[in-house]
Amino acid sequence: MKIHSLFQPHFRLIYLFIWGLIISGLQDLAWLITLNISVMFVSVLLISVGKQPFSLYFRRWIHLLLFIVLMWVTLSWRIGENGIEYYPQGIRIAEILSLRTNLLLFSVWLFLWNINETVLIQALGKLPLPEKLIQLFVLTVRYITLLGELRQKMDRAMRARGYQPKFNARTLYVTAQSVALLLIHALLKAEMAQIALKCRGFQCGKRKEDAER
Repeated sequence: MKIHSLFQPHFRLIYLFIWGLIISGLQDLAWLITLNISVMFVSVLLISVGKQPFSLYFRRWIHLLLFIVLMWVTLSWRIGENGIEYYPQGIRIAEILSLRTNLLLFSVWLFLWNINETVLIQALGKLPLPEKLIQLFVLTVRYITLLGELRQKMDRAMRARGYQPKFNARTLYVTAQSVALLLIHALLKAEMAQIALKCRGFQCGKRKEDAER
């Protein structure tokens, strides 16, 4: 077996799964900080070498940071006998979870570098997983892609009509409506895609030798 074959997409998914298990078991802050710095440096280096737009990755990272802030707000206090009080154990948990989630995000970018949705689906089909589970992964990847496409179209249409988001009741109302429409349209398209795949005899997860029998 050649060395480059060990970096095929389905092998990289296996490596990512094992790496994720290792990260979930790490408790030492020094190790987590060191790994975060190392993985972030390699990821930024790959983005620079590959001439990818930093803004796309930066926006996704900002979303994760917002989630981490909410996690700190939730875990840093508790209701005790004297009312609301500082919670040191929650702070410790928030530190570990923050470093783990940040490390997982950059690890996903690193292990799945230059892997698009089509390659990811093909890689999932090569893994020794139950057929139903692989089908679920396929529909999940497709569903997330549809969500992104529909959100961009709806955002362009809303801005073309002069919509400007603000911190008021009108913005919350319009946002709730857009999220509801987004989920409905994405669900319908995902169901149509699944029906189309079945009509074409698509059976994800079937091995080549099974198809030849």
